[in-house]
Amino acid sequence: MLMNKYTNKITRLTLIIERLSKGMGLSTPNLVDFFQVSNKQVQTDFKDYILNIFDDDTIYYDYSSKTYLAKTNFLTSTLFTSKELAIISIVKAKTKDKYSDDDLYEKTNMLFLQHEELLKDNIFQHASVEKIDKFKSEIVTIKNAINTKHIVTCNYNDKVRTIYPLKIINIEGFWYLINHDTTDKKIKTFHLQSIKNIDISPKRFTFDDKGIVNKFDNCINAYFKPTAKPITVILYIDKQIVRYFERKPLNSSQRIIKKYNNGNIDLEVIISDFMEIIPTIQKYIPLIKVIEPQELSDKIEENLKNYFKSI
Repeated sequence: MLMNKYTNKITRLTLIIERLSKGMGLSTPNLVDFFQVSNKQVQTDFKDYILNIFDDDTIYYDYSSKTYLAKTNFLTSTLFTSKELAIISIVKAKTKDKYSDDDLYEKTNMLFLQHEELLKDNIFQHASVEKIDKFKSEIVTIKNAINTKHIVTCNYNDKVRTIYPLKIINIEGFWYLINHDTTDKKIKTFHLQSIKNIDISPKRFTFDDKGIVNKFDNCINAYFKPTAKPITVILYIDKQIVRYFERKPLNSSQRIIKKYNNGNIDLEVIISDFMEIIPTIQKYIPLIKVIEPQELSDKIEENLKNYFKSI
């Protein structure tokens, strides 16, 4: 009788994680057929292990397509291999066992976060990314508060703030905390290194509007405004710089809407504020032009006139 290698949990979870990271949608029936295991086993793989690797929506179930999905290439951003994440998912599940200590899960999760940040710091230490060595402990503390949904009190810009920490992101090489400020009930971005005197409250928070937080995945720079009306921008890009936009899209909305025979293109991108795109446009002048909206073109022209007046 032939041995089914997919009866091994690590092997099975590793393959699932690899496929999710490649952007594949995975359904329970298809995985049952492929692994030759029971329907219950596949559901357990996701419920008890895969969905618990991260405490956000990196991996999720899409009810409309009835498939499990994930953020494409999440493996690259986590800096772990698929097998390492499979093992981590098993360890984290074990820490929730009824025989485990009450705080074992939170301590294990903190070790996971600390290791991830250490890897990031080692990889990016020579890159144009803000170094985290001076505020690494703050990152770990805040990440743990995000995962456990604990309210945070801190000092920021010489003010005491009580916030709901929601997500840590990197924008143009700098680390920011997306948070819900309880004072004015607005979503804000705080520069992480500028957050001081962090105190984790025993009180937990609830925040249901994940959609507004997920919008930050589409931001270009810190001028992003999640509640603003989207602005569609069309740019004419000279062939000399087309490759830069192809290699590193401005955000996920970027798309080429026209290709010219000479290699030039028209590019569409959706932004929330003109200052998200103005620095990029001014960087590449005269190889880039604003087709629309006219208001953005006028603003660029005004900036150039003011510049030449000052020299």
